[in-house]
Amino acid sequence: MSRIKPKALPENATIAVVAPASPPQTRSEIEQATEYFEARGHRVVFGPNHRNVHGYLAGTDAERAADLQWALSEPGIDMVHALCGGYGSARLFPLIDWDALGDPRIVCGFSDITGLHLALARKPGWVTFYGPNFLRFTRRKEELTKETEEWFHRAFLPETLGQVFEDPEDPYVLGLGGGVGEGTLVGGCLTLVSASIGTPFEVETDGCVLMVEDLNTDQYLIDTLLNHLLRAGKLDNLAGFVFGTDVMLQPRTAPEGPESTLSIEEVLDELIAPLGIPAIANVPVGHGKHMATMPLGARVRVDGDLKKLEVIESAVESA
Repeated sequence: MSRIKPKALPENATIAVVAPASPPQTRSEIEQATEYFEARGHRVVFGPNHRNVHGYLAGTDAERAADLQWALSEPGIDMVHALCGGYGSARLFPLIDWDALGDPRIVCGFSDITGLHLALARKPGWVTFYGPNFLRFTRRKEELTKETEEWFHRAFLPETLGQVFEDPEDPYVLGLGGGVGEGTLVGGCLTLVSASIGTPFEVETDGCVLMVEDLNTDQYLIDTLLNHLLRAGKLDNLAGFVFGTDVMLQPRTAPEGPESTLSIEEVLDELIAPLGIPAIANVPVGHGKHMATMPLGARVRVDGDLKKLEVIESAVESA
């Protein structure tokens, strides 16, 4: 599976910020993130509807789609950065003219933005980036860690990223299956990946390394989503599997009292380990405090014995 790589991010880039999902909470967050990128020499431009609010959505579907169409099509835009996640990206699929997109450009965001990543993988076939949303770049204490920041900026350079860093506060990586596997990286937020099945932007996994993670989800729902992928045949021909850090997915051990449960580790042991493929968990690739920006559509290597994940090719072309 070969994807189209965007150009590397230039020193004085034009970054289009859009809100395909939920609205931002405060104006100050937007201003702080804008100052961050402008201080690095970039020009930040916003979709006209980025501050709109329609319930839990950043404007109506038509408004959010219009901003997204502009960001993906307008000449001179080097990067499309999602303002934040939340909910709503997948609703825009039928409203975008996928044949009218401009030259390939960097697209970055995570969580609900998984819906956009899946669509761009299916239609133009671009390499995109599962990385921090625009509002991560504020001045709030510990909002943007050194590890997250450095990896983010390296991801858009024409170089091979190499081995993903360990979470400095929880460095243990759980092995679920040994051996070494290489393939195109696919995935994102588990909820959105699972929900894509049966849609025009259904996740393609054959021969790929599947990376999934989630937030604030009970263990039985993680079980449900992984089981859905398993029964749908999406785990049959994987080259490898990666699960993100355990971010508020409830305790890893059974709670005290009459109501028992399975831990996330037990769910992974029961559903993923029997696949017999290189598989690891607790990798900082999602909602955790530390986040490695991952190029969806680029080739990666999973080493289940050494318990590491490596990006083995550049995700962008030289400008």
